[in-house]
Amino acid sequence: MSIIDYLIMGFIFGGIGTSIGGLISVLIYKPSDKLISGILSFAAGIMLSVTSFDLMPKAYEIGGFFIVTLGLAIGLIIVFFAKDMIPVDKLKQYKGKKLSYIKMSLIIIISLSLHNFPEGVAVGSSYVYSNNLGIKIGILIAAHDIPEGISVGVPLIMAGVSPVMVIIITLLTGVPTAMGAVFGALVGGISDYFIAFCLSAAASSMLYVSANELIPEANILYKGKSSSLMLLLGFMCGCYISFGF
Repeated sequence: MSIIDYLIMGFIFGGIGTSIGGLISVLIYKPSDKLISGILSFAAGIMLSVTSFDLMPKAYEIGGFFIVTLGLAIGLIIVFFAKDMIPVDKLKQYKGKKLSYIKMSLIIIISLSLHNFPEGVAVGSSYVYSNNLGIKIGILIAAHDIPEGISVGVPLIMAGVSPVMVIIITLLTGVPTAMGAVFGALVGGISDYFIAFCLSAAASSMLYVSANELIPEANILYKGKSSSLMLLLGFMCGCYISFGF
């Protein structure tokens, strides 16, 4: 396979799941505060579970305490810088709550990008080793990206972004996976420390998004028990993603 082939393969596997999630967000016509609260809680539960049982254990296993600690710190710094670099002055059409939803979605996209790059590396490097293994990992990644696409799409819908643009944006979250696939195919036996660093940086940013963006906003929108139930359901689905496949 050529570099272009790896790029296309990574983009398809990385973008198809998130774009399906974006489409689901679009199909939820004029969602109520209760429904939005539940979806945000569900997305937070997914992120917390994947962070706890997938990203962090794998990072510690292959990188050790120092690399993981460094990745956690750098991941949080990246999110802080990203928040400050959001061009608020160029988002004049979004005000009040709509602007906060745009910011939330952008931060989620950044955290997913940190997560998706090493996923792409896994696809590319495994495909070099075995075609069947690479395709299997790619399909699993695509399935696991659907709820992540919902977590990006719902805030965009709430901000008033057009359905077509929501689909395009969620599809473009597959770009880091495509880049990772090319990188993995070229390097092959890439340093485990680099992979561990990427995974822990992604874990840090996901923890921030869950604890500081999704869960607080869900509680503001609706304070009933359904939000907590959806958080637990998302956590259980994340466990299935990590252990059930």
